[in-house]
Amino acid sequence: MKLVQVFTAGLSLLALAVLGACSSEDAPANDTAAVSSSSSNVLTSESLMQAMGNESPLGLGCGWVAASDPDKANVAFPDSEAKYWVAAAPVSPQTRLRIDGRYPDARYFSYNAYDVALRPTDAIADFELSPAGRGGNPFLRKGAKPGGQYTAYLEYGVSPTQSSEVPRKQNTFYTGEIGLGPLGVPNGLALFIYRVYVSNAGEFMDGGVGLPTLTLETADGSRVLGTLPNCAEPTLPNGGGALPVLGLNELLLGLDYPNQLALPFPTATNPPTTARFYSLGDTAFRIASNVTGQDTNAVGGRVDSGSGGFLSNVHNAYTSTAFDRSGGSIALVRAKAPSYRGQPGVEFKEEQLRYWSLCANEFATQRFTDCAADHQVPLDDSGYFTVVISDTADRPANATAENGFVWLPWGPYPDQVLLYRHMLHNPDFGQAIQNVPKGTPLQTVMGEFTPKGVYCKPEVFVQSNRSSEVFALCEQDQNTNR
Repeated sequence: MKLVQVFTAGLSLLALAVLGACSSEDAPANDTAAVSSSSSNVLTSESLMQAMGNESPLGLGCGWVAASDPDKANVAFPDSEAKYWVAAAPVSPQTRLRIDGRYPDARYFSYNAYDVALRPTDAIADFELSPAGRGGNPFLRKGAKPGGQYTAYLEYGVSPTQSSEVPRKQNTFYTGEIGLGPLGVPNGLALFIYRVYVSNAGEFMDGGVGLPTLTLETADGSRVLGTLPNCAEPTLPNGGGALPVLGLNELLLGLDYPNQLALPFPTATNPPTTARFYSLGDTAFRIASNVTGQDTNAVGGRVDSGSGGFLSNVHNAYTSTAFDRSGGSIALVRAKAPSYRGQPGVEFKEEQLRYWSLCANEFATQRFTDCAADHQVPLDDSGYFTVVISDTADRPANATAENGFVWLPWGPYPDQVLLYRHMLHNPDFGQAIQNVPKGTPLQTVMGEFTPKGVYCKPEVFVQSNRSSEVFALCEQDQNTNR
């Protein structure tokens, strides 16, 4: 038991390195699932747990060692409509981690496991989790109420996504393996992230049901080895909710980048280009192409770096459109908008995507300046969205929601990367980002859903109040002056 306690305490230091999955408001849960104080295997003293209502003070010793909080740690390209909780466990071939939770009142939740390179190895989504008692799964069955119980398991070993020889057990995801060239070695870190998107529980981003309880047990479930203390909010990065708000994001957005320093940035091209994110290695090669002007696909070949990175979510696929200030002070991205779950007039499970969003980010720091979720994005009469990115001082007066624009702040950075997320696509939606194979142009698969970027001059932008016309005018001007 002391070994488990030492491991749990050490996770606080580990979480500092992986707290990239940051987003949304720093809001403590108000209904955390209780940890049984009758078991001799609980990792804190019985009297302390009872005094704290079965929650550890300030999140100390909590099984969840870190939570996303953009006020303290806004990195790894987060989404403002989500909150992420980080945990890890000493899972081995002889043990597994049991996760006892309740279905949140939210758009989506999931568990993703990661390797040491912060690449996802396996995951399980909300609709894949069968209920543990009465009631149905509200993410699978229309009309089922949130709050019902489920039990998930994290098991040591190769996931079915990495080997067809391993059958997937019900309600189970796996630590997976780490690819080292042609070799694969077991992933024993057991780092995983619990995500909740678009919570309907007001300021409480946990969907109103608190955090799941984590229990280490033998691989066959016959013996409990230890139940990790639960908490409303982990210690990192805000001391279990006790630390004051820093206001760093608001401070940064109040700064105006000097136009005299409008220099090129290696992530961006002019005209802007949009690409799908596949892996960290792929992104590095793409940036090298921008810098050298050479197709790095044809120079010495590519090293397979696996898929994902930046603590990405396997249920999401992403495109990025990069800009720098040498191309102009106003950037636009436009595409046909997919339907999403909960959209008025769209039947349950007939939506094209469970969720989609647009986030303006700075590449080097991986911070977001702001995001717009699907339900927050105005569409024109043809069902297209048009994003405008600029400094507050450079925002055109006609860049309003009434005119079909969603405006996002550029921030005090030389560059901007607009990340476009597609989550859990309907198999009938062939234009989803997930369906774009590596090496295939986006337009070939996504068609009118392909995000397209342009720079625009202020005097051109104000020539019309219709977003479709403004984008066409900006594109024409950009092509004319290339």
